[in-house]
Amino acid sequence: MAKKLQRYFLTGLLAVAPLAITAWVLWKFYELIAATMRPWLQRIPHLTESYPDFVLTAIAFASFLFVITLVGLATRSLVGVAFFNVIERLVERIPVVKTIFTGTKQIATVFLADKRSAFQHVVLFEYPRPRCFSLGFVTHDEPQHPMVNVFLPTTPNPTSGYLLLVPRAHVVVLPLAIEEGVKLIISGGSVMTAGQAAFLREAAVALDANRDQNEVLR
Repeated sequence: MAKKLQRYFLTGLLAVAPLAITAWVLWKFYELIAATMRPWLQRIPHLTESYPDFVLTAIAFASFLFVITLVGLATRSLVGVAFFNVIERLVERIPVVKTIFTGTKQIATVFLADKRSAFQHVVLFEYPRPRCFSLGFVTHDEPQHPMVNVFLPTTPNPTSGYLLLVPRAHVVVLPLAIEEGVKLIISGGSVMTAGQAAFLREAAVALDANRDQNEVLR
């Protein structure tokens, strides 16, 4: 009975945790916007007397989104691209700030960019030892090159991991969307469907057979 209650509790925790974390992040973001922009709005005459505090925060939040959208629009123009390139070059000349800025930019480029260009495929490959298989994402693939760049994320935090160069013959592309692959990694495979488990097993068997065949040829 105790084991069943423990299993039920862990299942409920797994269901509630993503919602709780999302709500916490949104609330912290809300507090940051309120603390940053509300003092500026309060300087507008008669605005604080006419509207309650939550309306001021809502206006601040909408203004923040509008400004960020304008920045994004500006970066698509030639003038905007040139301006931000100058800013980046200036920041990259500052020793300590350069390290933080470069790392943050690289992470943002991968995880905030279009997944179709950041992660190309979900793949299965043999790692870290024979007959042990890992799930990863192809980040760069040149058809004429025998090696494929594969990002191996960690569980449950997929923003950290390793860049591996894997022989093309040792990689199997899985019929999974990028979002499905990320979900499997974050959950540690606990949300895997029967269909996903089936083709993962088939891919593992194919890789194992290919390795055995290569060993025979040697």
